[in-house]
Amino acid sequence: MIYIAAPFGNYIKPNRDNVTPVIGTFTVDHRPGLIWKLVTTLRYDPKDKCWYNSLGLRNPGLSQGLKKHKPNEVLSVAAINPKDYDRLNAQIPLTTPLELNISCPNINHFKDYLKGLPQFQPRNPILKLSPHMKTEVLDYLLDEGFTTFHASNTYKTNKGARSGKFLEPYTIMTIKYLKNKLGDKGRLIAGGGITHIEDIRRYEEAGADDFSLGTVCFNPYRLYKLLDTLEVN
Repeated sequence: MIYIAAPFGNYIKPNRDNVTPVIGTFTVDHRPGLIWKLVTTLRYDPKDKCWYNSLGLRNPGLSQGLKKHKPNEVLSVAAINPKDYDRLNAQIPLTTPLELNISCPNINHFKDYLKGLPQFQPRNPILKLSPHMKTEVLDYLLDEGFTTFHASNTYKTNKGARSGKFLEPYTIMTIKYLKNKLGDKGRLIAGGGITHIEDIRRYEEAGADDFSLGTVCFNPYRLYKLLDTLEVN
């Protein structure tokens, strides 16, 4: 399966059986300022050959996200406050395919940020991981029974959150670690700098089952060329 990562999945929805948009990321409450953050923080750095952003999960709120969500899409959500996990779990229908974004680099995570996660385990959500995530955190998530992981989110820097091929070694390291722990009992989604089928093959070799497309979505021609290539391979 190919996932169109949030926030790109809000706007890019290829009508293909093997492609699933991820919409969001939504928080319980509205976080205004998306347009301003896009204008002032989203930029391409030609020297680093990557995109940076400091969007900070600006979104219209969960109620709007639930209205926009379609059955063939994954709903990505995140907690901003300690009580948000309870509120998210109560408001999101059990049948909704879910991604828990536990790794946004542009927000300050509250103390004991992972404490509210276990209540979601029966839903078998995707957990979106940070490239910084320590193995003891991964072990905690595995011990709580989670088996579906997306590696990885963008990388926190003093310029903002960095995306692109820079993420590949971090993603491969995480995928290999989780594959070794889970074997064939889990579902591992790899993302970070995928622009060609060769990138996918490297993630496959590391143990990934599915793949997430992000910054390639800035170039629709390249995105659809990649999707066409995947359909014939």
